[in-house]
Amino acid sequence: LLLIAGTLCLAGHTASAQSLQDLLNKVTGNETVKNIVENVTGTTLKVDITGTWTYSGTAVKFESDDLLKSTAASLAASQVEDKMDEYVAKVGIKPGTFSFTFNADSTFTAKVKGKSFKGTYTVSEDYKTMSLQFGKAIGLKPFNAAISATNSQLDLLFQADKLLELIGKLTSSSSNSTLKTIGNIAGQYDGMKLGLELKK
Repeated sequence: LLLIAGTLCLAGHTASAQSLQDLLNKVTGNETVKNIVENVTGTTLKVDITGTWTYSGTAVKFESDDLLKSTAASLAASQVEDKMDEYVAKVGIKPGTFSFTFNADSTFTAKVKGKSFKGTYTVSEDYKTMSLQFGKAIGLKPFNAAISATNSQLDLLFQADKLLELIGKLTSSSSNSTLKTIGNIAGQYDGMKLGLELKK
């Protein structure tokens, strides 16, 4: 019985080692998988952003921790989010009607108001920023966004003028008083970023 038990334990250990080796082989052989986890024993976890992410609302973030603690900043963030929700709804962007699909080959498709816009994207090595390069059809230069991601939520955060330009181009909308109000409010705070909250 002891011999049988010892044999089973050894077999289980071997199978575990093989499973771990298979996993490591998959990680080292697939760049997309490598982007998910940087170090299984460390603290840096990277979320796989491939797939379709659907707009669920606007997001406002501050880069400064001190500013985050400010009551005035919190009120400003709430005000900007309300204005942003109002603006994007007017131009046809509502929860569930706008999405990004990121593919493993570094291409993406943005869908809004029944139209599709294709482009390419890159993610920085520290996984904190993303560059979006749209096709020449809408005349946009590469857009850099700060990213905040979990397995189920992805926030793309831009400088105020860049986000408003992006929305305007994608929806074929020109600037209006609401857009200017958002820009003016955001301009009062250094480090304020406006963005899109996306759900998977």
